[in-house]
Amino acid sequence: MPDRVVVIGDPESVFVQTPVRFWRDRGVDALILTARWHGSAMVDGDLPVVTAESLAPAWLTTAAHGLHPLVEVINRHSLAQNPDRVATALRTWAHSAVPPSLAPPVFDALLIAAAVDVLQPTCVFGHEAFAYGLATSLSAAPRKALMAWGADVLHYAPMTDLSFAMVRQALHGVHYVLTNTATMEDALHERFAVPRQNIARISYGVDRRSFHRATGRRAAQVRTTFGIAPDAPVVMNVRRFLPHWGSAVAWPAMVAIAQQRPDVHLVLLGGSGSDGEMARAASDARALGLEHRVTTMRGHASLNTVAELMSVADVALSLVETLEPVSWSVQQAVACGAAVVVTGQASYALEETRGLAVDRVPAASVTAATAAIAALIDDPARVARMAAANERYVAEHHDRDAQLTRLLRIVAGAAGAERLLGVGMSGCARALVHKPSRSPSFSD
Repeated sequence: MPDRVVVIGDPESVFVQTPVRFWRDRGVDALILTARWHGSAMVDGDLPVVTAESLAPAWLTTAAHGLHPLVEVINRHSLAQNPDRVATALRTWAHSAVPPSLAPPVFDALLIAAAVDVLQPTCVFGHEAFAYGLATSLSAAPRKALMAWGADVLHYAPMTDLSFAMVRQALHGVHYVLTNTATMEDALHERFAVPRQNIARISYGVDRRSFHRATGRRAAQVRTTFGIAPDAPVVMNVRRFLPHWGSAVAWPAMVAIAQQRPDVHLVLLGGSGSDGEMARAASDARALGLEHRVTTMRGHASLNTVAELMSVADVALSLVETLEPVSWSVQQAVACGAAVVVTGQASYALEETRGLAVDRVPAASVTAATAAIAALIDDPARVARMAAANERYVAEHHDRDAQLTRLLRIVAGAAGAERLLGVGMSGCARALVHKPSRSPSFSD
């Protein structure tokens, strides 16, 4: 059996790319496995992508294609049985899109599980319980771990009995389910009966070499690059610019601040599916004469670009209404010294007890968000205190090197991680691999 880690997920997702890149940089044979992929065999320059269709036997591919329309029919029937339940699930997610179908995940699961049999990895690590969870659970790998993000288990799963059963199978068919906050641990245990000893809390951590405050000449260069005035207070929405990701509150609050304060500059990140919302925001900005004070990053923005913009942000916003794990973007923003305004979710309240310094506002309140932004802009001394507290918080709980080494230890097991990292790993990494876990279930 090759000493290899297979990461199952979307090759374009930064959450899939990040651990693969980190582990490969340390000599681990890690690759991305997905069902269908029309891009390059090396994504983002140097990360290998293998498609399940290229490895699965022809008979299985034919059977999976034949099964696809049948699952679509069953899925439509399931959705029609209780439209109120579906509407409630989507409304909870503040999402107006068509409910996700079960057919692609089932199709993908059959092919990916067969591909894992061919690759024979040491372990597999799946991303998202709804999209790739079934594939991860059906694979025959000796160790299986699955990352549950939030929407997959909290919103998509409850739509129908069938979707709930599929997600429950995914969660129970792996050795460990990973999440990044205690509130999600509770949800996984209470809603899906996942044993607590099978749940691991993990952070992807922050690359503090990339995400840090820019000062002096560096700050001036970043501002010039993005058309930001030298002394302008910068307010940045750090989430994807979609209503259910907080833009419905963030954008009007940002506009209100820009109208109150003629020196303020606004920064928006687009992301997949956000073109329409970004176009409307640009139209609003033109109509209000704010277009020269708004920087918009449409489509995909690299982590380097995000890090540059965050490095000069004074106030960062993450105003998602519904329960979610602690956002990676929030962790990155606080590492850059921004004062972050979030909605009053339990996940952030718990992180405050561990040292996180943020301002929490009521969900869906533009007035409260606007007031919080204004208060922070007017109190740089408080922002500095928050930045100092968050520097300690990130160093203790969200250092990327420590967290992604620990992630490998959970996914591959302690002995497996040591073997994968090999004799060439640094003393720091070796210490992390040998460090006892709080839960003995993380060991071999």
